[in-house]
Amino acid sequence: MKNRRRGNKFATIILALIFLAGLCLILYPAVSDYWNTLHQSRAIAEYAKKVAQMDAEDYERQWEAARDYNRRLLEKADRYEMTEEERAEYESLLNISGNGIIGTVEIPSISVSLPLYHGTSEGVLQVAAGHLESSSLPTGDKGTHCAISGHRGLPSARLFTDIDQLKKGDKFYIHIFDEILAYQVDQILDMVDKDD
Repeated sequence: MKNRRRGNKFATIILALIFLAGLCLILYPAVSDYWNTLHQSRAIAEYAKKVAQMDAEDYERQWEAARDYNRRLLEKADRYEMTEEERAEYESLLNISGNGIIGTVEIPSISVSLPLYHGTSEGVLQVAAGHLESSSLPTGDKGTHCAISGHRGLPSARLFTDIDQLKKGDKFYIHIFDEILAYQVDQILDMVDKDD
């Protein structure tokens, strides 16, 4: 009789552990997305606070340094290879909060608002959007082409998961300091070659 009770207790504990493990697996995407969204919101709020604290002189100096970088980038023969000095300069530009955020990406039609970081390392792309290093910084100047990268379909964060719902004509915005750069979707490609 004691062995049967002990066996029933053991079976109940095992079933409870299996239930808890299953519940954790089911809740992981929602909890993880909530956690990432909370951190993204905090990063965006901190960025906005730093922008509000900028004086006009620093604002203009930072903006002109980014434009100068873009002009030099257009003249660079191999813009895909960076020296350590070039990488340090790149990572310092538009980085007013010192944490790598250069702005935010907003896509109202799919309810996306993400911090935009320097670079496209896996660490960045797991939690936010990243600026492709070899493309122009997002200043909106004529002749510049800024490329932004981000994941979709991650179990831990929504990020650009709903980007397939965008339609031609939908607008999206890049916020850099107090500037708002507005763009409109003009074409949609099902597949982009990895070398494009």
